[in-house]
Amino acid sequence: MLDIDIVQGNFRGHGVVYFTINEVSEFMTSLKAYPLERAMLSLKSPGLLNISVFPTDGVGHLAVRIEVTEDLDAVEFARIQLRTDYSGLSRFHNQLTLMAEGELNEIVLEEKG
Repeated sequence: MLDIDIVQGNFRGHGVVYFTINEVSEFMTSLKAYPLERAMLSLKSPGLLNISVFPTDGVGHLAVRIEVTEDLDAVEFARIQLRTDYSGLSRFHNQLTLMAEGELNEIVLEEKG
């Protein structure tokens, strides 16, 4: 289960989604690829949550985009996009691994300037 809260300025979004172990494992494995392909890597639950990671240029800058909504029928959703790099992506992968193993219950993603 992923319980996601996103905050950007006065905007907030929340979503709770269940994923299979295989879906999360496949996403985590794809995060270790170097370099990332131009296609987005994503972990999706249709209509509720989408976490995407993709390169923004050819010199190692990446973006993590998170979209959430509270229910399938919602018309509105919250979206944030954070700039990062491969070291930030590695930290995200490590934290996600610890969370999947039950050793961590919160991941905080911060944008790299």
